[in-house]
Amino acid sequence: MNLLFVCTGNTCRSAMAEPLMRKRLAAAGLENEVEVRSAGIAAFAGQPASKGAKHVLTAQGLDGDAHMATPLDDELVRWADLILTMSQSHKRAILERHFDALEKTFQLKEFVDDDPESVKILDMMDELQAEAQTKQALFMAEHADELDSLQQRYADSGGQDPTVDAELAALQQRLEESVQAEAEKMMELASKLPDYDIADPYGSDLPVYEQTARELEIALDKLVVRLKEEL
Repeated sequence: MNLLFVCTGNTCRSAMAEPLMRKRLAAAGLENEVEVRSAGIAAFAGQPASKGAKHVLTAQGLDGDAHMATPLDDELVRWADLILTMSQSHKRAILERHFDALEKTFQLKEFVDDDPESVKILDMMDELQAEAQTKQALFMAEHADELDSLQQRYADSGGQDPTVDAELAALQQRLEESVQAEAEKMMELASKLPDYDIADPYGSDLPVYEQTARELEIALDKLVVRLKEEL
């Protein structure tokens, strides 16, 4: 199994989550079953872990100096069997570019939430999401000829026909309207869920990093248990 943690710059939260998870996998005898990587949606390649993250990892007997930030790219998204983000904004950013990763992308704390009420709400949201995907697929099938025509007009004009953009925008709006009921219901359900975001400690003092690490460790302990049951 390929597991990918994602945050913003891949220097704090996901940079800590990756080695902390490896340590737990080794303790659980799963180090050969799960490969772990991390990345950032706005990372600069090769940037080291932040000072606070390094301190947390060193205190855990881990090598924080070994970390180098990795930007999230298409190849990493394809590589991952499970993508766990640190916040809702990270999850949203991934799915805006990689909608096909919908079924494998979650917030870390969302994925390990075992509260029965939360699980019930998440299951309902999954059902609504499936309904919305079906509606969108039907819409695209019904309007395939229209979309092909617009694409041909765009190519014939060398991208210089302003009416094509307007018609594409109108088509997109109609697509969104076709699943508006599901979207509104999902927003209503989401408002009943706990806050799954893990706060970004970047630029904060060491105690904030330590608090973030404790939050990560609680979630990672639950994650190991879940993976052990599923693998």
